[in-house]
Amino acid sequence: MAVCKPVLVVLRRPDWRGVAGIPRVGGAVLAANHVSHLDPLLVAEMVLAEGRVPRFLAKDSLFNKPVVGRWFRAAGHVSVDRAAGRAGYDDAVRAARHGRLLLVYPEGSITKRKDGLPMTMKSGAVRIALEASVPLVPVAQWGAQEILPAYSWQLRWAWRRRVVIVVGPPVPLDDLRDLESARAIEVGRRRLEDTLSAMVCELSGPDTPPQ
Repeated sequence: MAVCKPVLVVLRRPDWRGVAGIPRVGGAVLAANHVSHLDPLLVAEMVLAEGRVPRFLAKDSLFNKPVVGRWFRAAGHVSVDRAAGRAGYDDAVRAARHGRLLLVYPEGSITKRKDGLPMTMKSGAVRIALEASVPLVPVAQWGAQEILPAYSWQLRWAWRRRVVIVVGPPVPLDDLRDLESARAIEVGRRRLEDTLSAMVCELSGPDTPPQ
């Protein structure tokens, strides 16, 4: 992060809102929409500024790569085997139970929608939060795609474009804990999708601060 910070200072002007909603202690899942390859750096910067260290979820195949895998393990990031179904999230559940702050992109990839709004979300973030009994915190962001467009590595150089990141209140899950597991996860997934989509729509609308 220290290496990237000077570049970020030039490229973006951060507008962080609701940061008090980031849990100061204990495990939690931050579920963020995904608009650019820059997202992890920008959200991590915000979380670090609040005194927490974010741990990213990454495909288990990345942990087998010589350089990337070694860095992921050293940084405490968490592997996920999507092909293994529920068991593929065991490491993430254990990490959350042990007080880690996990950053998850529930869409599973950068959005492919032309308007930049969230796609249908997967259930992993909700599954982890329910099984670990930790807060599920939605994080909406907008503006990174104006610096580095989706699925591109070509920066649009400009002086300090505004990037807005909003931390919302936790998605309510307590009432789902007595439901059958699959039903609880699906209801929670829809709640997260509705909440995060609404937050992003608000940021992307005509009242969004100009870039």
